Amino acid sequence: MSAEEHVPSMVSCNMEPPICRDWIMKNKEEIIKLEETVDRISEGSSADESEEVEPEPPPVAVRRKVSFADAFGLDLVSVKEYDSRDSSRSEVDGREGEEYYISCLFTVPALNQDMEVRLQQQKLELERIELLPGSTTIRGIVRVLNLCFHKAVYIRASLDGWQSHFDLLAEYMPGSSDGETDCFSFHLVLTPPFQVEGVRVEFCLRYESTVGTFWANNGGTNYIVFCHQRRRNNQREKEKDNEKENESENEKLLEESSHKRIRSCLKTIR
Repeated sequence: MSAEEHVPSMVSCNMEPPICRDWIMKNKEEIIKLEETVDRISEGSSADESEEVEPEPPPVAVRRKVSFADAFGLDLVSVKEYDSRDSSRSEVDGREGEEYYISCLFTVPALNQDMEVRLQQQKLELERIELLPGSTTIRGIVRVLNLCFHKAVYIRASLDGWQSHFDLLAEYMPGSSDGETDCFSFHLVLTPPFQVEGVRVEFCLRYESTVGTFWANNGGTNYIVFCHQRRRNNQREKEKDNEKENESENEKLLEESSHKRIRSCLKTIR
């Protein structure tokens, strides 16, 4: 080998490129910062645990003493006796003082001939109307021409001038058939209290059979019935009402006075 030839210099294999060194240095710095943060947190938690917590004082119980009225010789309870016979007797007297009656704006056929004529014309007719004694139930009897075996009779009634209406099924009266006609009865229950002029009931009759449907309405004016309420011993009832009002007022005054006395005897001691 000649002297002019240069020997290549040896390159160390342990040399790291500059980019790799920078990345390693950054990671080391971040690790150091993270360790310092963890140390600070652990020091703070240990310092908090080392602090002594003072216990809270227990709540102070307040004692109160109550004195009752019986300790001073007073009564705590007032007792009043009632007789159930008096109340039941007054209810019976009130029902006995009520009386009801009806007035009709039509007439039922008084003669059998008139009934037969109407039956032949319209196949049914109202035979009787009455008010059951001691009640507000109107009972009526309808006679129909025996056109077939299967038949039904209805009463269409209204209590508000036909703004609304309802149908009531009449019941067959056993033993009423004479071969040519049958009788059906109906019951219409009215609920008091009534107005001064009474309750106005309008109704008509409907007869349904296999032959056809037939109506009866008192010649186009309907059957109109008024149910009235008549009271007896009105003056006596007013006196009883006044007596009850006075008794109730006196009882209220006595209760208020006794309540005030009891409250004045109760004292609170702390």
